[in-house]
Amino acid sequence: MAQSTAGPPVRGAGAGALVDGPGAGTRLRAVYQPVVDLRTGEVVAAEGLVRGTRDGTDLSPGQLFADAAARGAAAVQGLDEACLRCVVDSASGLRPGATLFVNVEPPTLASLSPRDLAEVAALLPAGVQVVVEVTERDLLQHPAQLLAGVRRVRELGWSVALDDVGAEPAALALMPFLRPQVIKLDLALVRARPTLDVAAIVNAVHAEAQRGGALVLAEGIETREHLTRALSTGARLGQGWYFAHPGPPPERWGAPLRLPPAEPPPSPAATAFEVLNRTVAAQPTTPTLLAPLTRQVERQAMLLDDTAVVLSCFQHVDHLTTATRHRYEALAAVTALTAILAPGVGPEPVAGAHGTPLHEDDPLSREWVVTVVSPHFAAALAARDVDRPPAGGPQDGPVGEGVTGAWADGAAGSSRRMQYVLSYDRDQVIAAASLLMSRVQAPAAPGHRSSPADSTGAPTPTPARVRGARPPLAGVAPEQLPALLTRAIATASNGIAIADATAGDAPLVYVNAAFEQLTGYTSEEVLGRNCRFLQGPATDRTQVRVIARRLLTGRTVHATLLNYRRDGSTFWNELTISPVHDEAGRLTHFIGNQVDVSDRVEREGRTAHLAHHDALTDLPNRAHVVEDLARALRRCTRSGSGVAVVFIDLDGFKAINDRFGHAAGDRAMVRAAQRLREVARPGDLLARLGGDEFLLVLTDLPVDDDTPVRRVLQHLHAAFEPAVEVPGGTPSLQISTGFALCPRDGVDAATLVDIADARMYRSKHVG
Repeated sequence: MAQSTAGPPVRGAGAGALVDGPGAGTRLRAVYQPVVDLRTGEVVAAEGLVRGTRDGTDLSPGQLFADAAARGAAAVQGLDEACLRCVVDSASGLRPGATLFVNVEPPTLASLSPRDLAEVAALLPAGVQVVVEVTERDLLQHPAQLLAGVRRVRELGWSVALDDVGAEPAALALMPFLRPQVIKLDLALVRARPTLDVAAIVNAVHAEAQRGGALVLAEGIETREHLTRALSTGARLGQGWYFAHPGPPPERWGAPLRLPPAEPPPSPAATAFEVLNRTVAAQPTTPTLLAPLTRQVERQAMLLDDTAVVLSCFQHVDHLTTATRHRYEALAAVTALTAILAPGVGPEPVAGAHGTPLHEDDPLSREWVVTVVSPHFAAALAARDVDRPPAGGPQDGPVGEGVTGAWADGAAGSSRRMQYVLSYDRDQVIAAASLLMSRVQAPAAPGHRSSPADSTGAPTPTPARVRGARPPLAGVAPEQLPALLTRAIATASNGIAIADATAGDAPLVYVNAAFEQLTGYTSEEVLGRNCRFLQGPATDRTQVRVIARRLLTGRTVHATLLNYRRDGSTFWNELTISPVHDEAGRLTHFIGNQVDVSDRVEREGRTAHLAHHDALTDLPNRAHVVEDLARALRRCTRSGSGVAVVFIDLDGFKAINDRFGHAAGDRAMVRAAQRLREVARPGDLLARLGGDEFLLVLTDLPVDDDTPVRRVLQHLHAAFEPAVEVPGGTPSLQISTGFALCPRDGVDAATLVDIADARMYRSKHVG
């Protein structure tokens, strides 16, 4: 049982359930709040809530979960499961046909096994339908486990409600993936004055409800005005103290609540390409042509708001170039969830993005996928390598293993043959995105975990803070504060700029000395101008549009942008722009904080490059070539084409080091690498294994015919006939070679490299 390890189990039933474990002595009891049909005023459902008692003192849900949180996440989940069992076990007074809403936190839902859920379901009175409310808290922390938990709940025949919609972007972002039958509007939506933000939430909810038939439920209704606002949001159901306070199960019920059926799960598929290719024909392309298509989908995501979800799959972490990392860092800053799946990827490949490593044999690792889902937009692009054009339809043709090089940035050549599918069909895109979402392993966010709110609408207690009890800075008189803050900003080491948000084009009204030093501009040159003068030809225009859009809506901006100094030189600017509002809530200014992070960006790019390249020759290193050789061999096995492994050893290299010194030896090594690179064919891979050893991988060869390989060997030896120029002389440098063929000599990388090495050794000594 999950509760035996997750936290305090509950014993007994009904109003006297007793929690054991660290919370020993706490009794849980269930109360019920009616859910009303706003059109008829009849009770159509009830939500089960939990209250606690310890040592004769009543405890609110907030207190119960705060006590559990102090003991750790396991105790919170254990208490949450105990509350679920208490509510279900106490529902004996509900009549057949009644509908019971129960609350479950996402981590608890993710942790409950089918056996646990079956035991809970066995406690239900016959004929009672259950709606599981998934709250918005932590929704995006463990998305794969959450989706699995929702699937198990639906397998029991229960329905799903998404709770607190509107409190956080996460709920709106996950609506398309959860496909809830009930959408519960956060109580703030029926209490706050109408704003553009409220309108955006209502529009998103309407769009989802119209697509899937979900019922909209407004909670926290306490007055006639709240009821009017709830009706204006399109809510059909409502609950709150205006109708009844929590208490025993309702005595009078109206007609049974008709819930829309759960949408059937999509047909199983191994990859996103397969999902999209079912109805969209694949198109031929090359990496050079595909790169702008990929970036266009990413650009569309950047133009959305923080209710969007971006899920991308790369064939290898190597494809996360510096430019790609900056694009995804910008995406992570403006979306509810950005996740990257790839072999070798870490838990946070870029700031704010969740990383999920894939095994190299995972079918997903053979594809390049970008999916974007928001309440009003959906797009998906999936691409894969092919070894020959499709013969009989979009599914024909063997699939390659991956793209060598960062082709998404247009760095690879145009000779690689690929195919792609692009879809804007919402259902199809969600199916492809859900396949990726079901793999996402997102780490739990640090910080305090909020306790579940009481659906009665009672406010959650916050730490006491008395406004005006003392100056904002201890020991500083209020009249001294403006001058102190001005001096602090003027002497700050970061560049500070303040823009007037009320004037047209947001002109700068202040810059500090650090800003002048960072940019090379004086304050006289920049005041009154919009700060776009820092942009230039290489500045990412998509990021600029995202920044402008967020500022237009009064939201904070975090971005790393390539900017230009007065002298034309560039620098990477880590930029934070914060909106400032007056007491009436009106936007008045923007404060920009700027830091030159060029060294860090260049260091990160160099580190990523050196992880797979030789520092002296800039050729791929052993780790890189072994991975690419393994992919080429798998492609060879499927397509029937041949692969050759050529082992190359420099003869006489040690003599150069001994006679002319190591500096001359390094120069000779670089020149040797250049000569080898000039002979290698486009699409082949040349790598330095270490010391004076190189490996050349030749692909797309005829099977059982080594003529092309021997022709390449002739060119390799001919390339070393001229002497090598080094400081102090022109020594002779020759090579010894040996090769192995797939599938003639073997089909795995280690075997072929060993055979090629042995043949090279024999040729060296025989010669």
